[in-house]
Amino acid sequence: MLLPLGADDPNNKTFRYEGHDIITLQKIVERDYKVPQPQTAQELIGYYARRIAEAVKLPSQFAALAPKVRQFFEDKAFGRRVDLSDMATVRAMSTQVASYVCIQEFSKVLKQLSIAEQEPQLLEPARMLSACQPFPWSRKVYEANHCVFNMIPCDNDFEKSFARFLDDAEDVTAFAKLPQPFGFSIDYVDFGMNLRSYYPDFVALDSAGQHWLIETKGMESSEVSQKDAAAENWCENASALTGKVWRYRKVPQKGFEVLQPRHFADLAALR
Repeated sequence: MLLPLGADDPNNKTFRYEGHDIITLQKIVERDYKVPQPQTAQELIGYYARRIAEAVKLPSQFAALAPKVRQFFEDKAFGRRVDLSDMATVRAMSTQVASYVCIQEFSKVLKQLSIAEQEPQLLEPARMLSACQPFPWSRKVYEANHCVFNMIPCDNDFEKSFARFLDDAEDVTAFAKLPQPFGFSIDYVDFGMNLRSYYPDFVALDSAGQHWLIETKGMESSEVSQKDAAAENWCENASALTGKVWRYRKVPQKGFEVLQPRHFADLAALR
């Protein structure tokens, strides 16, 4: 996309401030403010480079990004080489369109380059859930018999119901809700190529000696498929690296309530 040269964005020039009484909601002040315009291209280049570095979570790369942003505006953005000292060019660089295109295009390319797959490896010894320090909890709990914790912290009624099911199931040897203070998470990449952390809900050990990573799911967001794939991949890698069988199970709330399972193996019917 080529940017219009010499364009002005009227929305950048002024803005109106209105102050209202918090009790009566009566307007008590109204003023128009003029927004200072950038005086040099270098101001904008530095601003855009910082915004791009923040967007791709690489703040230390500002020095490397700034010359690339300068080259973009000088040689590419307007379809021909321009003089960055010309105030018409500076005004064109400061429009909302220029801001959006510059930040989005750089971010899109850099996100694809900044995330690379690595060979899985064990970085530290296994941590026991029993090593988790006590932590405060003010929401729902379930007092379980087959868990290392004296109480299971539950975020909602479904988690509490599922904890009761795991505690009662004869083919579950032990289980636990994974509390965030324990610090277990799985990295995944969302649709916007952002690196995010996913915190699974439960772990369980069944009577056959298999370990399970379990996610209870009420409403499904658009990123569920990425989280599922990341959990499946984690279990595959964990099995290969530890010699213990790890599997992933997602438990949709509606399916669980209709199925009313009595044994953990019954969950295989949920898809």
